[in-house]
Amino acid sequence: MKMMFSLKNAKKKLNKSNFVSKLLKNAAVSFIGEGGAAVVTFITTIVLIRLIGNTAYGMLAVAYSFIMIVDNVVNFQSWHAMVTFGSQAVEDKDYDYLQTVIKIGSIIDFITAFLGMAITLVSAQFFSNVMSWDAETTISIYIMAFMILFNFTGTSIGIIRLFDKFKYFSIYRIITEIFRFVLVVIFCGIMKMGLYGAALAYCLGYIFGYLLLFCFFIHTINITPNISVKGIIKANTKGRWKRIFTFTCWTSLSSSADIPVQQMDVIFLSMISYDVVAVFKVYKQIGQALTKLTIPIKQAVMPLFSELIAKGKKRECYDYLIKMRNKSLQILMPAVVMVTGGSLVFMHFTLDDVYVQYWYILLLYLFLRALALSYASIHPLFVALGQVRQNFIVTLFANVVYIVLVWVTVGRIGIWAILLGLMVEYFIIIHMKRKRIEKLVYIKHFI
Repeated sequence: MKMMFSLKNAKKKLNKSNFVSKLLKNAAVSFIGEGGAAVVTFITTIVLIRLIGNTAYGMLAVAYSFIMIVDNVVNFQSWHAMVTFGSQAVEDKDYDYLQTVIKIGSIIDFITAFLGMAITLVSAQFFSNVMSWDAETTISIYIMAFMILFNFTGTSIGIIRLFDKFKYFSIYRIITEIFRFVLVVIFCGIMKMGLYGAALAYCLGYIFGYLLLFCFFIHTINITPNISVKGIIKANTKGRWKRIFTFTCWTSLSSSADIPVQQMDVIFLSMISYDVVAVFKVYKQIGQALTKLTIPIKQAVMPLFSELIAKGKKRECYDYLIKMRNKSLQILMPAVVMVTGGSLVFMHFTLDDVYVQYWYILLLYLFLRALALSYASIHPLFVALGQVRQNFIVTLFANVVYIVLVWVTVGRIGIWAILLGLMVEYFIIIHMKRKRIEKLVYIKHFI
């Protein structure tokens, strides 16, 4: 009886907090998608290394990182604008404005996707010469460049999250990775196409995924009252471009400024050897096991923060941020030990000894990731508070420090330079953003 009474009380408390119930529901759905995709991705990596070898996989990792760098710099992803302006439009029941936001976001997505592909094709040979990459790496970049053309998904992601259709994004993530795995087996295992087969599998796999996500976006529009594809096409954008485009520019620039810590570690390590690239790339994928624990919360919390801020509840957002940080640390720290131990055993039986020899690098890398991920919700809160320009400045400063530090030290201390750079970059971003948020919540909010 006491247990039933306590369960009823817990349920009542949960129902009282629409924020918490929505967050847990959406985070759970996202976790299934991200977790499932991460498992398939890791299996694909293991199979791919065994099929094409460490060196070829290192080349593929460098080529893919180059693609992601150009994609992030040139191809604006407008999902932040969809969630921020879309939440306000839904709160105000201004569906004409919502359709205008979607139209502007879609135009930005299509134009920048084309530019991203074009710039990749034009610049690949130049950067290959500068970095002294092999011809195989350059050709792999050319093959994968076409996947950028189909990455017009910013608006799709934003609308899917805005209307709580997180299951669509989870389905997209899992199906995309399964399809990519099948293509890797066909091109590299059966057809023996080697590195180029792997690049083709990546390209076609992600193109299929982007098109699937776009179909989910259209479906979401069709089942949502008060908006339609026809209404979006006819929406009047006059006088509304500047605010939305400026916001999208700043959020995209912030993503671009964060490229060094996301992708350039592989580029820096290619200065040592492709084998080292392969090892660290595997470690990064193992680190995704931790990331997947927090990505669902980060994805789910942005629309909810925007909703609370639209209602004037900034202090409540900050309280949730601190609670989520504390809970995340309780989960992530034990997870670091478990993931490290399990991964080393698994790699001992499936990969070369070199992947196990750097076990201390893996352990320290995962601890750094855990500390950074405990603050995962600080980034969407910062953007939801309208700090897009400050977000860019903070991110750019931290990543410039990262680039300089790693560039100067990688030749002397090797892979340790990446860990040193990460530690400094994480500290700068978290410290500066937290101080800014506290000022907005505790000073501006009460004046």
